[in-house]
Amino acid sequence: MLPLMGALRQHKGKRLLSGEAVRIIRDGETVATEGFGGAGFAEEVAIELERRFLTTGGPKDLTLVYAAGIGDGKTRGANHLAHEGLLRKVVCGHLGLAPKRQELIRENKNVAYNFPQGVIAHQEKKK
Repeated sequence: MLPLMGALRQHKGKRLLSGEAVRIIRDGETVATEGFGGAGFAEEVAIELERRFLTTGGPKDLTLVYAAGIGDGKTRGANHLAHEGLLRKVVCGHLGLAPKRQELIRENKNVAYNFPQGVIAHQEKKK
């Protein structure tokens, strides 16, 4: 998979189409996204990730990290990632706009951590 990623980046620079971006996500990885409600969220990437999972069964057991509520309270945003097995863990600041995600959490099919939005937004990777 890593040689594929290198070839894509060599060809495209730092820009990838949504399908290309989703192909480099491996099982068990952490995926972070941004957005607020329906603004600033990479909806097409989420749709492609959902499509890949439903078609191939992978990637699976991902951790999703985001600060603000992402979705429309019905089907958009983080709701695209509401399939058993796709996510193992969710770390977020607001779940209210993703009722399908809420359902998996209530059924103990996902681990979820809910922190204040500002705390998550200011986290950085420690080296």
